Amino acid sequence: MSTYRTNLNSLLSRQFGVINTKQLRDAGCSSKTKERLLERRELVRILPGVYRSAAWPTGRDQLKVAACLRNPLAALAFTTAGQEWGLRRMTDPRIHVLVPHGVSPELEGVVVHRCRRIDDVDVVDRPGGIRITSVARTLFDVGAIVGVGRLRSAVEHAIDKNMVDFDDIADAVRRLYHRHRPGSRQIRFVMNARTDWSTAVQSELELRMLNAMRRAGLPDPILQHSVRLSDGSSVRFDFAWPDLMLALEVDHSFWHSGSGESTKDKSRDRKLAGLGWLTLRVTEDDMRNDLATIVREIALVINEGRAHMGK
Repeated sequence: MSTYRTNLNSLLSRQFGVINTKQLRDAGCSSKTKERLLERRELVRILPGVYRSAAWPTGRDQLKVAACLRNPLAALAFTTAGQEWGLRRMTDPRIHVLVPHGVSPELEGVVVHRCRRIDDVDVVDRPGGIRITSVARTLFDVGAIVGVGRLRSAVEHAIDKNMVDFDDIADAVRRLYHRHRPGSRQIRFVMNARTDWSTAVQSELELRMLNAMRRAGLPDPILQHSVRLSDGSSVRFDFAWPDLMLALEVDHSFWHSGSGESTKDKSRDRKLAGLGWLTLRVTEDDMRNDLATIVREIALVINEGRAHMGK
């Protein structure tokens, strides 16, 4: 058996009988030999530049490999990626592929999703010629198809099996969340239900804010200062300077992006204003874009408050 035949058969066995033009060439198969194989129907064209061995059927596995071999930017995604990772409740007979805008690996039996934001960390190469979205990216996307209940089950399963951790999901949310991006609403709902996650994110942001204020020489605030409202309820500030009746809240862009959270925050701030408190708010996006300016603005408010009180 010729060398190219040995290489070709090895590749076909690993890739469910599917191969592309580049792999044929790398295996030592010339263009003329490829054309002869096509003429003899030993190879069958599935997509432009992608072929199936006639010895293999055209089934689900072949379609998955073909979609990935058609374009190096395509990746199995949504429930298909969930099935590849072994996430529970990912039942779906369709094959889903995620591609950047402008890429169109049209293939009968494959659902193509296009997205402007696909980072390197979102895609994992696997044996057999396929790529799939990472567990975190899969969990972010898949809620748009399976809904909140099944997404919550998949998230808990992934965490329980150590497939993903909080930081991975939080990173995906920070990078990808957009109110018009499929999956954003569902992952926000599921993660907001995990209050320990929200607290962990807030703690990280608060530490960054506190360190920045200390480096700038601002007076140390009281952390988690509690104030009782006129209706008998109480609120707790991230940072407070009680002598100035000044509070600072650090809001994660994700946790506070919902209209319900925003309305709740504004209502609370109005009640506190009635007691003489001024509440400043900064978001993670603010801190990322220009933390130094934020700290200078906080210092200005503190100095004005001290001047007003004769301190």
